[in-house]
Amino acid sequence: MLAGSHAATGALAGVALGAVAGGGLVELMWCAAVGAGAGLLPDLDHPESTATRSQGPVSRAVSRGVRALSSAVWRATRTRYDDGGYRGGAGAHRHLTHTAPWCLLTGFTAGVVSVHPASGAVVLWLLVSLGLRGLGQCLTGRDREALSSWLTVSLGALLIVGVVVGVAPPHPVLLGAVVGVGAWVHVLGDWLTRQGVPLAWPLKVRGKRWWMHRSPLAFAADADSWQERAVRWACSVGVPALTAWAIMG
Repeated sequence: MLAGSHAATGALAGVALGAVAGGGLVELMWCAAVGAGAGLLPDLDHPESTATRSQGPVSRAVSRGVRALSSAVWRATRTRYDDGGYRGGAGAHRHLTHTAPWCLLTGFTAGVVSVHPASGAVVLWLLVSLGLRGLGQCLTGRDREALSSWLTVSLGALLIVGVVVGVAPPHPVLLGAVVGVGAWVHVLGDWLTRQGVPLAWPLKVRGKRWWMHRSPLAFAADADSWQERAVRWACSVGVPALTAWAIMG
């Protein structure tokens, strides 16, 4: 799926976790924003993804490191039946970062780093700003342009983080859980597409450790496809509905 759909599903997953944790409006708000950002993190393995472009040279450097690591792990763990990787990328895109172990590691790391209030605020700001950029892909016209501006998004995220930290600082365990689940929802979203993802890694399937699993009803990733529009629409309804249910319940 594309960035807007990944961010939307991540936001819905974040709100769901916040509701399960019994959070109030502020908690649900940051869970949705962080979930949206986490829903884009697996695509740090793509050189032109929203996550890679989000923080300029810094995030691009992180992306290069992630792609190199993914390729190295692919080479180290592939079997003789594994081919050249997704689009001949030698295990870079849709490989390591699209596995369950990586999602668990991502969530665990975010939770550990967030134990300290200062570093937790930085993690929160990075994920919220990324989430806003991703959700901006669901919009059109001037609204989309506004959420494509680094300065506008960064200041908006800073304002949100200031409110959250001042009113209800995120608990590291919940923050880590939202990040891990948001990333996993991204993987499941790509499972719905024809390219597939290595859901079973590091286990072997038919002799391949990097077998690309895909939904029986897989569709092409296209912003104009009815499937992508349906996902975004369902999430745009589900997030406020679940928020209202959690608060009123």
